[in-house]
Parts: sequence; C-alpha cells; structure tokens
Amino acid sequence: MLRKILGILLFCQSFQMVQAQSGQWIWMKGSSASNSPGNYGSKGISSPSNEPPARYQAAYWIDLQGNYWMFGGSEAMGMGHNDLWKYEPSSNQWTWVSGEMTGINPAGNYGTMGIPSTLNYPPALGFGSNCWTDKNGDLWLFGGFDQSTFSMTDDLWKYHIPTNEWTWVKGSGAFGATSAIYGPKGVYGNTFRPGSRAECKSGWLLGDELWLYGGQDATSSSYGDLWSYDINTNQWAWQGGTQALAFPGSYGIKGVASATNIPPSRCSYTKWKDANNNLYLFAGGQFSTNLLLGRNDVWKFDMGSKEWVWISGSNIGDDLGFNPAYCQPDTTKYPISRIENQTAQTNSSCVNAFWTFGGFDFSGLSFHNDLWLFNTENLEWTKVSGEASLAGVPVPYSFGSQGVAAPSNMPPGRGGPCVWTDNSGNFWICGGGGSLNAGWGYLNDLWKFIPDTSCFKTGLTGITLAPPAQTTLCPGDTILYNVPGNVQINLQPTTGTNFNAANGLISFFGPGTNTYTLTANSLNPNSPCFLNDTLVFTISGYSIPKADFIVSPLIAGISNPNFNLVNTSVNAQNYEWYLDGVLISTNKDLNWTINQLGKFCFKLIAFGDCNQKDSITKCVEVVDRGVISFPNVFSPNGDNLNDVFRPIIKGDYTITNFQIFNRWGQSVYQFRNYSSKPEWDGTYQGERCEMGTYFYMAEVSDGMGVHQLIKGDVILLR
Repeated sequence: MLRKILGILLFCQSFQMVQAQSGQWIWMKGSSASNSPGNYGSKGISSPSNEPPARYQAAYWIDLQGNYWMFGGSEAMGMGHNDLWKYEPSSNQWTWVSGEMTGINPAGNYGTMGIPSTLNYPPALGFGSNCWTDKNGDLWLFGGFDQSTFSMTDDLWKYHIPTNEWTWVKGSGAFGATSAIYGPKGVYGNTFRPGSRAECKSGWLLGDELWLYGGQDATSSSYGDLWSYDINTNQWAWQGGTQALAFPGSYGIKGVASATNIPPSRCSYTKWKDANNNLYLFAGGQFSTNLLLGRNDVWKFDMGSKEWVWISGSNIGDDLGFNPAYCQPDTTKYPISRIENQTAQTNSSCVNAFWTFGGFDFSGLSFHNDLWLFNTENLEWTKVSGEASLAGVPVPYSFGSQGVAAPSNMPPGRGGPCVWTDNSGNFWICGGGGSLNAGWGYLNDLWKFIPDTSCFKTGLTGITLAPPAQTTLCPGDTILYNVPGNVQINLQPTTGTNFNAANGLISFFGPGTNTYTLTANSLNPNSPCFLNDTLVFTISGYSIPKADFIVSPLIAGISNPNFNLVNTSVNAQNYEWYLDGVLISTNKDLNWTINQLGKFCFKLIAFGDCNQKDSITKCVEVVDRGVISFPNVFSPNGDNLNDVFRPIIKGDYTITNFQIFNRWGQSVYQFRNYSSKPEWDGTYQGERCEMGTYFYMAEVSDGMGVHQLIKGDVILLR
C-alpha cells in the first residue's frame, strides 16, 4: 500500500517453534536478514552467488519454459529499482538480465514508442505494477508507481526475451499522472485508457487480450473498474465495474449473479482465472482520504454474461475471518481480511483451485504468512500452512537450513511478495515487505512450498494420460497400458482390448488398426478441482512389406555402364541391396556402376513392421556395342583395291536402310537386305557414275536395340 511507508517499527523475534502444516517449506535462496543489498554479478551471467537486492511489490512473470522473472520494486529509504532478473528453478541460480544496478530511482530510457531496443528499459517502478506473459512468451508490464518522478504511471511496456529488448508500447511516458478515459463498455478505441494507477496487480490473459482490475489512483483513492488491452490493435476497452472512485460496492445476494452487482473498489492482487475464463477477485484494500478497509470477499466475473457474483467471504470490511485447522475444507471458514496478499493458480492441469499467501492489515503491524487454497468448484477454503497475525502479534517463522525441507521451516509474514506455482504443483514466494527481527523490512528470500498431497486428497497435479510407448501390434503381441491410480476410465471403442481393474492394465491385442479415445476421471469428489484427462491414440496392426524396384537401363554399354534403381516398395522402413549375393547398400534408392561385361542380378530386401520382410531380384546386362564407320573415298576401277563403298562394322550392328544420293539429290543406290552387307560399286542402273562427291544415309541398330541415323559424304574416284 503506497500510503503506508517506510519505517513502521516493531520488534519480533525469530520463532523456532512453528505449528505442523500440510507440506514443507524450503528456504532456497536469499538472505535471512532484511534489507539485503544482494549481489548483481555480471549482467547476463548466471551464478550461484547472484541474488537480487531486497525489494517489495516488484513485478513478476513466469515464462513459457517455467523460469521466473522479476522487475523493479521498492527497497529501504524510498528507493526503487528498474532491474530485470531471471531465476531458473532447474539450476537454482539468478541472472541479472537488464536495467541498472546503481543509482537512486533511475528514470529508465523510453526510446521511441513502438520501437524495440536493447537500450530501452522502464524507469524504477514499484507498488503493484501489473504483469502478463502472453502466448508468444513476451512479458508485459503496466502501471505502478514511477519513483523517478514520484507519480503514478499509465505506461505499457513489452519485453522480448530472445532479443533482450524492451518496447515502450503505450502511455504518456514520464509526463505525470493521467486520468482514465472510459468510452462505451466493451468497445476498443485509440483514445480510451485506464489512466495512471498502481496497486493494480489483478491481471489475466485471455487470448490476445490483457485484462486488469482496480488499483490506486493518483489522489490516493481506489478504482473499481475492469479493463482489457488488445495486443493486436494496440487499444484499450473498459469492460465493466464502476467508474466511481472509492465505490462501496453492491453485493446483492451471495451466489446470485446480477447486472447490478459490483465489487467494492480496491487495490487488488488476484490472478485467478478458471477453465472457462471466468475471472476472480479476492481480498485487497479499499481506501480513500477518509476510508481504509481490508477485504476478504471473493467475486467472480462471468465472461459469458458479463455479470459479477459475490461467492465467498464477508461483505464487511476488516472482517476477522476464521482460523480453522489445516486440511479441513470448509465453505463457511475463510481467511481474515487483508491487503497485498499475492495469489497464484495451481499448475495448468488443475486450473480451478487457487492459492493465496500472506498480506497484512492497514495498520501495517500484522503481517501474515498463512497459505490457503480456494476451490471454485465447491467454494471450499482449505488452510494449508502458516498463520494470520492478529493485533500486531508476530507470526512464527523459521528459516532452517538453506536448501533443506523440514516441517519446522516457515517463511516470515509479509505483504507484496512475488508468488507463482511450478509444473510440479509447488508454490513459490520471493521477497516482499514484512516483519523480520527488528520490525518492517524489505526481503529477498526465496521459498518453495511442497504440498502434502494427502491434504488435498488426490493432490494438485491432476491426471495426465501419457501416449502408449508402443503403437504397433506384431504377430502374437499384446500392448499393455498402465492406468493412473484412483481414477475411473472410459475407453471407446473396446474392440481388441481388455481392462484388468485389479492391476490397472489395459491390454490391446488387435486385430487390425483401431483409434481409441481414453478418458480418465478422478474418483474423489473432494479434489480441489475437477481432475480429468482425455487421450486419443491409434493402435495399428502390422503391415506386410512388398518389395519392388524399377531398374534403368536393363542393358548398358561398357562405355556407360550405370544403372539407376528406384525403390517402389510399400509398407517398408529399411532396405538392403545385394549384387550377385554381396551386400552393397542400405539406402532406399541406388545408383550403381558395373565396369565389366556380362549379366548381373540386383536383389532388394524390404523390411517392414515386426521384422517382416520381402525380396525381389532383377537382372541387367553390360555389353560391348562395337563400332561402325564409313570410308570417305573409294575408287571402283577394277584393280580389286577399294573398288566398293561399304561400312566398316566391329560388333553387333545391323544396317536396316542404306541410301546414296548424287549432287542433285537423286538416289543412285538403296539397300534393304537384312541378310547381307551393303556395298556400292559406283554404278547406277548398270552405268558407271561420274566422279564426284556423293551423300549417304544409313539407319543402323546395335545389339541393345538402340537405333540411330548416320549421315555423311563419300568421294568417287577412278
């Protein structure tokens, strides 16, 4: 809360005796003392010794890989940060990523609106800036208290992790606070805006829209409005709630939705959203210049009807709530009123049960470290760990040994921490402001809470159906699938299956190919949310491979003895090629050269499912085509030397047509006798032809059946 500030002194001691709880805390990182200066290390380099300085009301995100990011916040002596940090749970190491290490309330660097740059970064922001991680993994930041100008801000920023670039997307920049401009409800526009505000950490992502609720305005009053920002159009829209500041609320009847229901205005810190995208508010501070009230009511905003409904808690401010035993779900016993508690959803497979941790009252004397779970399905609250402080009496805490879980471990009470859940269902907190040793202090300790699943019946991690490891049935095989415990299953169709409920095994034995839909539902109706999963998969019968290939050519000349073999096999995954019984390749297709004459046989073996195989053999031949040539001169003068014109043939060539023409194109000789060899004696119709140049055309075919036309000229001499 921005009105309460720096230096509420009280004394409390480190309590070593803490109550039993339904899970165990682990002090993971950070200092056990307040106001730690931390250790920045080198920018961009993770290290076991790196730790951010103590801070309160920082912005925080979880990226798509499950890493935790933290920006800004306030520390002792009224100073604020604009540094960006990343924590990797897998390595338990911090990395200082961006922003400044030194300086008092740095002003940042806005750059040009809409233009990303590694030189850009926001100013020192604290006191409840809102934050979202969009579906592309970008980190968004809105509002908060700009400690460089000592004013609220309406700036919207985006950080792109892969390029380490901030973008100032929208807002007035470092030019003082702005008021809200509402426009028609549900209508986006370039001129509409929520205005400058802090303490507005209630935020939700719906598709490509960033939603937020409430907060504190520049006059120290509280908003009660609901806004959304469209990432694609870069526009704001007022979505509901009241435009009046410090609105006292219109509760209506508990559990009954109505268009006239409106929650009281408040500084708000709830990030709960159920599987149907309905939004939830819990607790927070309602205040103005003459009103300071903490709340413990729960509200639901139905995205279908756009109506609010009060579903749990009291409609009276500063209600003391209840202090039930651990692990006892109850619809009538809810937490004490508080501000600056932080909330998180359970992990993604169980989105309808929500965590809330800590907070304090408006006196700034009572710091809580209690952890609760709220079930939106049956409206039950379950106290899980810790205690609420009453009348300033400090709650017990114990750090224990760093990195070691123990039933006696307990974080100190605090407000304004960063909180989140991991994919294993564990709950995390970091930093904040609270009571430690000598009164109010700023913290940088990092804690992980491992829930005791027996407290939540079937636990928080939900039911997950993994695909079968094997999906092909070989002859005589049976595929076994292990069903999770404590669930009821439905399998459709049941063809070729058998379910043994005693050992939780489904047997798939075929025949043929079937696509199955398997649904598993929790058998425990008291689960914190409805746990189920559905899996669609196909079990295939094996296919018999059929080997085949195309070889070209079937006969090749020794001058170019290359053979191309194209594999046309079906239902096969692996192959072996053999040449006359010798393995030569395991590729799918083959190109092979045989540098010797003769006949040769290629064999292909195709391997399919379940080690089934098939083979085929095809043979080729390498031949010597020979040579055919024609003289370019002959002399038919009766001396028995070069008296006739004939082709010179070496090899298996056949002349199918042979013609000779004089210089006027007249045919003087034609040969079509396949049983003899062509030869011309230099005569035409019994008369000697005159000396000169004659032209010939010969149609020939070789032993491989290749046809060609040969043309040339010959000189006749006498």
